[in-house]
Amino acid sequence: MVFSNLFFLYIFMPVLFLAYFIIKNNAYRRAVLVAFSLLFYAWGEPVYVFLMIGMVLADYIFGLLIDKCISVTWKSFWLVLAVITNLTVLGLYKYLGFFTETVNAVFNVTIPVTEFVMPIGISFFTFQTMSYVIDVYREDADVQKSFFRLLLYVSFFPQLIAGPIVRYKDIEAQLDDRQITIPQFNDGLFRFALGLGKKVLIANSCDLAVTQLYSLSEVTLAGRWAGALFFTLQLYFDFSGYSDMAIGLGKMFGFSFLENFNYPLISRSATEFWRRWHMSLGTFFRDYVYIPLGGNRHDQQRNIMVVWFLTGMWHGASWNFILWGVYYGVLLMWEKKYFLSALEKMAKPVSFVLSHAYTLFITVFGFAIFYFDKGLWKNLGYLFGIGVSGVTNIFATSVVMENIILLAAALILAMPVFPAFWKFLTEKCRLPYGAQRILKTVILIGLISVCTVRLVGNSHNPFLYFRF
Repeated sequence: MVFSNLFFLYIFMPVLFLAYFIIKNNAYRRAVLVAFSLLFYAWGEPVYVFLMIGMVLADYIFGLLIDKCISVTWKSFWLVLAVITNLTVLGLYKYLGFFTETVNAVFNVTIPVTEFVMPIGISFFTFQTMSYVIDVYREDADVQKSFFRLLLYVSFFPQLIAGPIVRYKDIEAQLDDRQITIPQFNDGLFRFALGLGKKVLIANSCDLAVTQLYSLSEVTLAGRWAGALFFTLQLYFDFSGYSDMAIGLGKMFGFSFLENFNYPLISRSATEFWRRWHMSLGTFFRDYVYIPLGGNRHDQQRNIMVVWFLTGMWHGASWNFILWGVYYGVLLMWEKKYFLSALEKMAKPVSFVLSHAYTLFITVFGFAIFYFDKGLWKNLGYLFGIGVSGVTNIFATSVVMENIILLAAALILAMPVFPAFWKFLTEKCRLPYGAQRILKTVILIGLISVCTVRLVGNSHNPFLYFRF
């Protein structure tokens, strides 16, 4: 089940809210959230819901063992065993087939390839359960004595299958006591609607444009770069929209999740981009891999490459993801050593234009690597004019012009225009609080209505109404 689904919007959510809010007892409310979260996951993974519960149970036991131990040696033993257990499960389901195929290709052998169906969201909930055990070991968080509270932390449906990666210590207190107010609920619902709009109206429309551009029989330079740009925008609005919906849903139930995106496409370097894009993943690798390896103090370049190799691997079991991770590792090292210091020496107008153009280029090219899991080198060659039939043709131009309003809207909304607009209304125009609530309600109803129409139609691009 996904958020951008009519069943979720008009059946699952209303029934959950009804069951949750007619109950006043916190323990029963937690039980309702656990039950609906497991139902949410089991809707698409009826078997693997037991795998997730089993992993939570294993890490619950590891946490108790670490907490009871006095000896540092035994604490370390249980921690290592917990990490090995989690990574083994993740490796079996996500990477076994990939590693077997790689060994067969490199050593010219024929080891039977065993592939398991990968459980949805396994990368996310594995990292969450693992971070819980590590934080208990470090004494950054208290051990959770209740298995069902820990199960709620991991299985809570808003962040279960696509993040953000919520760390236990960030919501430890919220598992026991949460206050939900009407303004907080309304803000959460509004945030959910914004995310739904990002996903349904913009990301899905960009996806259609990418499909059109990459399915043209004649390959052109402009068509390939336009496809890569639309894919970059699709990824941003899809993933940030999902994060918005998760944060909004969490707020409606009294949970406060940390932000996951902060307008990354306005960045002026790859370094800044990765401080703004998928921030929960970045902080996870920083705190659990980069700093333990030595961080900036010891062998920084090695640490950066290890982190980015693992980041690429985390995104998928394919060589294009590994190459994408290495690509960013090299870029970040180059920036730290040369580019960022050179920018500081330039005149501000020059550095402003150059840095934004540079970041847009490396980002779009990077996500082209991310996109092509098959025919990677040939498709990357197209981006540099190798093997293309020309700069553009009537078909590529037609697709771009059909989607020019979508492109303009996506580029504008990828910048912090809405926060600036809201700040102007509230601080400069001093819009009364009641008027603010009315305006937000109008926007909320409008977004939900338009998204519903789009979901009923399923494949129609609403921006085509505005084409030239």
